[in-house]
Amino acid sequence: MTPKYSSQVCSKLAYSSLPLASTRRTNARRLLAGALLLCGAGLPHAAIAETIQTGANWTTAGGTPQGTRFSGLGDITPSNVSTLVEEFSYPTGTKGSHQGSPLVVGSVMYVVTPFPNKLIALDLKNPGTALWTFNPQPAGYARGLTCCDIVNRGAAYANGLVVYNLLDGNAVAVNATTGQQVWRTKVADPWKGETLNTAPIIVNNKVIFGSSGSEMGVRGSVRALDLTTGKLLWQAYSTGPDADVKIDSNFHPFYSKDQGPDLGTKTWPGTMWQVGGASSWTWITYDPDLNLIYYGTSQPGTFNPDLRPGENKWAATIFARNPDTGKAVWAYQTVPHDNWDYDATSENTVVDLTINGVPRKVIANFHKNGFNYILDRATGEVISANPFSFANWATGINTKTGLPNIVPEKLTHEGAVTNNICPSAFGAKDWEYQGANSHSHLILRVFLLS
Repeated sequence: MTPKYSSQVCSKLAYSSLPLASTRRTNARRLLAGALLLCGAGLPHAAIAETIQTGANWTTAGGTPQGTRFSGLGDITPSNVSTLVEEFSYPTGTKGSHQGSPLVVGSVMYVVTPFPNKLIALDLKNPGTALWTFNPQPAGYARGLTCCDIVNRGAAYANGLVVYNLLDGNAVAVNATTGQQVWRTKVADPWKGETLNTAPIIVNNKVIFGSSGSEMGVRGSVRALDLTTGKLLWQAYSTGPDADVKIDSNFHPFYSKDQGPDLGTKTWPGTMWQVGGASSWTWITYDPDLNLIYYGTSQPGTFNPDLRPGENKWAATIFARNPDTGKAVWAYQTVPHDNWDYDATSENTVVDLTINGVPRKVIANFHKNGFNYILDRATGEVISANPFSFANWATGINTKTGLPNIVPEKLTHEGAVTNNICPSAFGAKDWEYQGANSHSHLILRVFLLS
């Protein structure tokens, strides 16, 4: 079946000798929603097994740790959706993009605002009424030290705590009943370019999250804090020697291109890995059966690819890690030596698929580069990677080698202008949500058009 593309957003790129600041997520764009049948995503004989779903509570950014964003509630149906009317609205008093999913626990809705990152508890028994507002008063200078808007992507709830990140590099835990701060931990320094706007995920009493700042030349990482105390338990870098990336004998990438010692340093010129970017600023998902978390890293820290010859690992990479130790189990670099700011930060939805009659445990990733990756979530093998949007930077993804079949004419170089690159740096999909629905065999995504 030939996919029907929802959009075509192309670009022209030229590089100077200096790193460039990105505005890719700040331009005004139109918000649309789309649904892709699994066959349209490149799997002609696939069906989603019973989706992990939420009930009345929504306690994490993805609805479930698996990131399915699928509710089992059935009051709203195709037959009555046209009769929905607004029940209440609440002014947050904050200008900016509200990118975080509200949490619902019992009869309380929790909303995190963009900077200054207030946490508002709304009483659903009295619509439009706030029970309390927690104002963390983050450092104002962080606003000028971050890339791509002052957003926040939401909170997570567990054990009576609402936990979320502040732009100024602090993580906070707030008592869900009283609105009082329980702990506050400083983990990132905006003066070095690293800020926090990601939604954490809580796994095994650990608060796990990434950070932002690849455009500022940070060294990306993911951290785990103790849910009760806020103490730092582990930190896994995206670049550098294996010990820093938490790669040891338990690390088994599926493809030979991702195998070998200290690739986080050897695939960079000199010490450029120290400012290698590869931050993880979007969503983390979790498979409780395998006890693995999944997330992607962003582009290399210097946009100009001629300044960083090599594959630049582990930028534009999907990682699987043990949440208890932080150790990497496998990694798959989607775009070696990323020329186009394609990242690999789209969420990895944990679903079970029956493909050609065979049950498979997979993650689904609708990538900025226009290809829908279906990976075996235990091994990192690419089962399929077919286009869901118009893409001309590569003719396809070789599932035997894991490498993209790059079109040389679409490579970017200093002093040269490359025209009509599709997708553009805005991506076929960026941070916008996706979800899975086993009832209709749909993977749903929200996307933006320029």
